Amino acid sequence: MHKKRELGCLLLVLGTAPFLLAAQPDERQRQAELLLERVRTGEARQRDDLVRDALTRLQQLAPDSAEGQLAALRLALREQDGARAEQWLQRLRAAAPNSPQLHQGEALLRLSQPQGQQQLQQARLLGAAGRRDEALVAYDALFAGHPPSLELALEYWQQRGAVDGQRPLAITYLQALDRQYPGSAALRRQLASLLFAESRDDEAIQVLRRMGSDPAARAAAMQREFDQLRERAPSRASAAAWQSFLEHYPDAPQRAEASAELQRQRALLANPGWQAGQRGEALLEAGRNAEAAAQLQAALRAFPQDGGWHGALGLAQIRLGQREAAERSLRNALRWDQDSRRIDKWQDLQASNRYWMTLQRGSEALAAGRIDQADALYRQARRQQPREVNALLGLSDVAQARGAGAEAERLLLQARTLEPGNEEVLRKLLVLYQQQSPDKARAWLDALPPAQQQRFAAQRRALQLNDLRRRGEAAQNARDWAQASSLLGQAQTLDPDDPWLAYQLAASLREQQRHAESDAAFARLLARQGGNPTARYAHGLHLAASGRDASALNSLEAIPRGQWTADMHALAERLERRYLRARAEALRSAGQEPAAIALLQREAGTAPLPQDDLLLIADWAQQRNDHREALRLYAQALQRDPAQADARLGQIESWLALGETARARQALQQGEPQFAAEQINARRRLANAWAAVGEPQRARAQFAQLATEQRAPDALLHRDHARLLASIQPQRALDSYARAMGDAGLLAPGASSLRDDRALTMASRARDEDDWLRRSLRSDVDSLYQRENPTLRVQHDYAWRSDDVTPGLSDLTTQTTIVQADWPLAGGQAFARVEQVDMDAGRFDTDAAGLHTEGFGTCNFQGRDSSGSFQALAGCAGGGQRDSGAAFAVGWRNERLAVDLGRSPQGFEVGNWLGGVSYDWDYAGLGWSLTVSRRPLSNSLLSYAGVVDPRTGIRWGGVTANGASLGLSYDQGGAHGVWAQVGQHWLRGKNVADNQRTTLMAGYYYKLIDRADQRLRTGLTGIYWSYDKDLGDYYLGQGGYYSPQRYVSLGVPVSYAWRNADWSVLLEGSLSWSQARSDASERYPLHSLIAGPLAELNGQSAPALFPLDNFATAGDRSSAVGYRVNALVERRLSDHWIVGAGLTLQRSEDYAPNHALLYLRYSFEPWQGNLRMAPEPLIPYADFK
Repeated sequence: MHKKRELGCLLLVLGTAPFLLAAQPDERQRQAELLLERVRTGEARQRDDLVRDALTRLQQLAPDSAEGQLAALRLALREQDGARAEQWLQRLRAAAPNSPQLHQGEALLRLSQPQGQQQLQQARLLGAAGRRDEALVAYDALFAGHPPSLELALEYWQQRGAVDGQRPLAITYLQALDRQYPGSAALRRQLASLLFAESRDDEAIQVLRRMGSDPAARAAAMQREFDQLRERAPSRASAAAWQSFLEHYPDAPQRAEASAELQRQRALLANPGWQAGQRGEALLEAGRNAEAAAQLQAALRAFPQDGGWHGALGLAQIRLGQREAAERSLRNALRWDQDSRRIDKWQDLQASNRYWMTLQRGSEALAAGRIDQADALYRQARRQQPREVNALLGLSDVAQARGAGAEAERLLLQARTLEPGNEEVLRKLLVLYQQQSPDKARAWLDALPPAQQQRFAAQRRALQLNDLRRRGEAAQNARDWAQASSLLGQAQTLDPDDPWLAYQLAASLREQQRHAESDAAFARLLARQGGNPTARYAHGLHLAASGRDASALNSLEAIPRGQWTADMHALAERLERRYLRARAEALRSAGQEPAAIALLQREAGTAPLPQDDLLLIADWAQQRNDHREALRLYAQALQRDPAQADARLGQIESWLALGETARARQALQQGEPQFAAEQINARRRLANAWAAVGEPQRARAQFAQLATEQRAPDALLHRDHARLLASIQPQRALDSYARAMGDAGLLAPGASSLRDDRALTMASRARDEDDWLRRSLRSDVDSLYQRENPTLRVQHDYAWRSDDVTPGLSDLTTQTTIVQADWPLAGGQAFARVEQVDMDAGRFDTDAAGLHTEGFGTCNFQGRDSSGSFQALAGCAGGGQRDSGAAFAVGWRNERLAVDLGRSPQGFEVGNWLGGVSYDWDYAGLGWSLTVSRRPLSNSLLSYAGVVDPRTGIRWGGVTANGASLGLSYDQGGAHGVWAQVGQHWLRGKNVADNQRTTLMAGYYYKLIDRADQRLRTGLTGIYWSYDKDLGDYYLGQGGYYSPQRYVSLGVPVSYAWRNADWSVLLEGSLSWSQARSDASERYPLHSLIAGPLAELNGQSAPALFPLDNFATAGDRSSAVGYRVNALVERRLSDHWIVGAGLTLQRSEDYAPNHALLYLRYSFEPWQGNLRMAPEPLIPYADFK
């Protein structure tokens, strides 16, 4: 056989020799390249027969070819012919010394030896163990980054491609190898994998398609592409890729599975939920996180197990600061996501989110005084992210709370080492050093690098000035006037233009009887600010304080009167008239206002009243709500001075009080009253006037300016500012409320300047001893904070009957589980809820044959025919009547408007869209409320869920009340109150006779006890209902809801409510008398529904007829006495958690429903305010008004 092969080769050589000899040099070179290409192709396809044939011809054509000799060496090694390989290496040394081919040949021969094999095996083991860097070092030691064969090249670049950042380089080299060794299935498979890993899917598929052109590799290429497509998330691109796969591989064994996946993806792409997910991802990419979260949540309602969308939602929630929600979303992402390329991302996000959550919990614990817990949480965060500084900042805060200043400093310096330029770290160090010693703080600032010193230059100057002022004021409070004047003198050197600093310095010197120096302090100011009205006013105050009224007036006169501020005018007049005014005020304070007015008029004599006296009397009229008299007096003042600001403002306020808004608006728009900067209260009133005439933006701007200028405590200013901000900037409004409560003495200074929500809400608890201002502050804070505090509530309701019920009909047990989220939106509060409703009416009682003839559907279809014979259809098969489903609802409300939209539970026999709109307003001293709604009747399984008639198969029920109601109330805060409501609704249901309902209700209540934390009320309630038809039975076409033609009830309710910091209890009871009348009616009000059973019964009674009179129902009258008791209790568990429970029992003749509930409420922000006087559990959506 060997001789035959040699003979064949000889004949081949002889046959080709003439052509080789005849070839020209360029042609010989081209043919040599072609032969080398055939060699590489054979190696790529593992066809050594092709390699051998091409090498034989190449040796004849180009015997000195280094590439050919290297290929022959490789062939010899593959054939395990070491001696022949050594011969080829010697020829290569002779033909191409120091060439890359020689180095590769030497490497191959070394690797064929035992020691080389051992080293190569060690490199492979390192790679298999995942120690890729070490493996690459071992490979490089073997062949210095230039693999000498295709097989080794694939090994080497597989390891390089698995190292971070090396994949693109590996792809480039493998692409070059693919061009050099066309047809290698292993190479193309590896190249495709790297391209897929780089998300270059289209290129990878092209490589697999080229691989699949080889019949031997077609199945592998087809399977690899199929596997990759299965890993892709559905998208339009993915669907197109599946379509391309099916077209390219029409014979694929996976064709059925691929076709099914293509159809599945097309269905997904058309699914609104899926589209929402795609929009959510795009919005997230665009940074529109709130919109993205809403879309992703909608998508997850349709696809709750899509891990990618859970992860994307978690990212959006992190960006929105909703870290608890983000943690839940990321847990779901890691639970459901099967895409290994995303799992690392979710894990990293989860780790980062947990780090920030831990920091947040640490901050909350520290704010609540739980120092040890805060310390543990910050240390936990430090372990989570050792290179991040915020945990160190938290630990420094803990150290300071423990009084360990040195430890706090050490931690901050450690943080600075990690991030030398972090401004928060530098700021905390500055604050720490400032607390330790202003000198130390200044020294530290001076040691900062120049760039950072420049950033803190203002702080350094302010630090020095504030320290001097603080120490000076402390000395004044301690009545250490010498120290005070020394410190304030230094402060004046730093800020010589501050009139009030000069005033403080002069006051401290005056207390030491150093009058010359006291005057000199102002002389320095006036030399620079002599034309400043504020400086002159402060100087006037200084002179007046020392009894130099004339000199004070002379100083004021240095400013032209036209430039005088209101305060300057007031000071000048006050000096002259303060005695008179003091007497008048004393009379009025004693309840002798007419005498006070007479005194002022008598002092004026025959001359007109001075302007300020006229304004004072007008203000008194306004305060006693005599606005017509106030307007008359303000008009007199304006006749003298049309620009008089106080008179104009008082006039505008009186117009507003009388409802003449247009007139007030016109007066403001023609030119608002002008007040001096110091007249904070007047400017506050002016801002309120702008708000009252419908210019809230202008009012807010004025309040913001006033807030920056405020020097003395002014709770009223901050309260009114907060009220204006509440609808558009609620967090700023709460900040303003915190300042108001601080100024009113309800909050400590630290809790009001840097808002402490826990302290703020605790301070909002009502007190019986509160005056009107404190009461309004607490109420406003309570209302706004709760509106802006997102909550999540979970509640379970259980309702059952204890009276003589009929199994299968009225023996109804209803269980409702509600999950509702509330969050602030557009100046109000939105909600979204899901309800799981389970209704069970029990099982019908049956006879021996398993049938029943209860009044349900057409199961009791019987009577006497025209001949007097009793005719009846067979009863219905027994069984139970139950249904369940999940309902959803969304809504929004503010102080006036409430809107909701929902759907009856999915799974009920009859589904309905539901909703309502309510609007509240005040008019003519009454509270009014108008509601337009579509609500279900949940009296029975029939009326709410709908049922199916066993005999005819007709579905009927699902009744809704569609209409409107108007309510009114009267309560002026006294002991009495009344209310009333009138409504008209049209009742519609599937295959249920139409009906109408008219309701009239009214009540009176009396407040026996009405304290901040205790309430006892009683009263009288009257109710009148009227239904057009009685459809209370369960026959086919009836509604299964109580509907007498007239119902009248009188009740005496009593309610007691009590609460403390952590408990709230409501106990209610009522005793009532009622009377009802139902007219005669038809058992089957819709004759078309019973045509089938009626025909059957007529056939049965033929030739006699079966008249419809059999189905007439007689009228009825009844009266009863009943009672109802209700108990609700609520318990605060922490700053965030509240649990509550309730029980209601109602007893009357033939009617005894019961209701129990349990709920849990979580507030996302800390809440320590009042618990509701009467706990407010969730109302099932079916019971919305």
